[in-house]
Amino acid sequence: MANALDSAGFRPVLWLGDWRHDNFGREHFPESEILPLSSFHTSISPKLLAHAPSAELLTSRAFLALKNQAIKLMDRQDETRFFGRQERDAHFYSMFNHLYSSIIERNIGVLIAGEAPHHTAQLIGYRICEMLGIPRYHLVMNTYAPLLQVNRDIVGDPVPVAGTPDVTAHVAEIQKAFEGYRHGIPTPLYMTTQAKYDSGWSFARWAVRYWVVIVALRIRKFFPAFVPPTNDTGVRARYTFEKSRRRWLTPFRVEALRRNLVAEYRRHAETPDLADPALPRFVYFPLPFEPERTSLPDGGDFYDAMDTLLALRAYLPDDVNIFVKEHPSQFSRMLAGHKGRSQLSYRVIANLPNVRLVDLAIPSAALTTCAEFTAVISGTAALEAALAGNKGVVFGSPWFTRLPGVTSFRDLPPFATFSQQAGPGLDEIIAAVPTVLKGVTLPGTISVSQRDYMKQLFGDRITELVDDDNTVRIVVATIAKDFAQARSRHD
Repeated sequence: MANALDSAGFRPVLWLGDWRHDNFGREHFPESEILPLSSFHTSISPKLLAHAPSAELLTSRAFLALKNQAIKLMDRQDETRFFGRQERDAHFYSMFNHLYSSIIERNIGVLIAGEAPHHTAQLIGYRICEMLGIPRYHLVMNTYAPLLQVNRDIVGDPVPVAGTPDVTAHVAEIQKAFEGYRHGIPTPLYMTTQAKYDSGWSFARWAVRYWVVIVALRIRKFFPAFVPPTNDTGVRARYTFEKSRRRWLTPFRVEALRRNLVAEYRRHAETPDLADPALPRFVYFPLPFEPERTSLPDGGDFYDAMDTLLALRAYLPDDVNIFVKEHPSQFSRMLAGHKGRSQLSYRVIANLPNVRLVDLAIPSAALTTCAEFTAVISGTAALEAALAGNKGVVFGSPWFTRLPGVTSFRDLPPFATFSQQAGPGLDEIIAAVPTVLKGVTLPGTISVSQRDYMKQLFGDRITELVDDDNTVRIVVATIAKDFAQARSRHD
């Protein structure tokens, strides 16, 4: 992709990404500033600055929102929850000052990212370009088939694709998946995998899993040649500041945080009888798994679940309840949900008027069917509600927002009007898929993990559905065409 962009006139001069590709960047673009993500966002930059932002920028809504988002994103690297506000503040300004100065110095003309930025440093760079009026492009992945779209902004419509890529087979696969909803809402593959993992849990298994990692870290420190480095740019990257370091007792603290989270939720969760005629009208709000890209940054202004829930509560009449259910992944030992949610948040939710936490044992499908509608930040539960014959509301703008039955929160009519509207039929949604995807999607995957997930869904057919060289060609042509058109309009 970098080589193809270079050939199209987009010469990389500031490089921030997966450390495995840093040497490639140094070799092919020697004049580029290489910022290894794993170290850049976990240490204080030594860069002597040449530029500082203006007071107008620093007091703008965009900057204040960025600072809050960035400090929240640092949860992804704070495994032990010892990384305090003061340290986060220092790390934020270190990254912001460095990137702001470099973007000015190097006269950045466009920012191109693989997907919506969900590492702190990448988000800061993205938002700085946004504040400076520098065009931005990134890819968005479809959740049912290996399809991509190119977006100019994190929340917004996709860019028209250059050429006419053949997505017939991909559309057919999405329609086939939607057909499965005639028999109820299926359980996603990733949740089945998590449930299987957690059901096979034992203390010995947990202890071995964590102690192997701890021992490996110690060996790497004293005998680095024996334990090669791993790709530590994702949610596994830890801050190196004092108590945030991984220590011998870290696994026990992590497990305690997870157990406390589960216990607090169970303390407040109710088990309403959905068949009770006296049950009040309610809206279903499944909490998103956090920390994850689907809420921050994909939620846009509504990247915080509490903000979203409060806005939903204010929209609804007082006598309409909100049933809130935690995402099962938040408690899974396969993930790190203890970093993304405080146990105290459940107490805050339970104190909201006519907002009720419900037990995980209550099937989401039943809640979706009985609710007035299902509201999410950007998760697929809203689409599933529409596919099940009900209605979905999203606060962000995922790819399926344009399908029948899914409405943006900002476009909602008054509740009295919206509640009278019938949900679409499944046939209507299936028929709309080709129209919604035509001209704005192309075959492809973004990351290794997404490629692996699609391979689980489609097996060896993935090679028929995706040609990486063709994906690169179309993505670069799409960005080049849109960039040229935007520049001509500006001129």
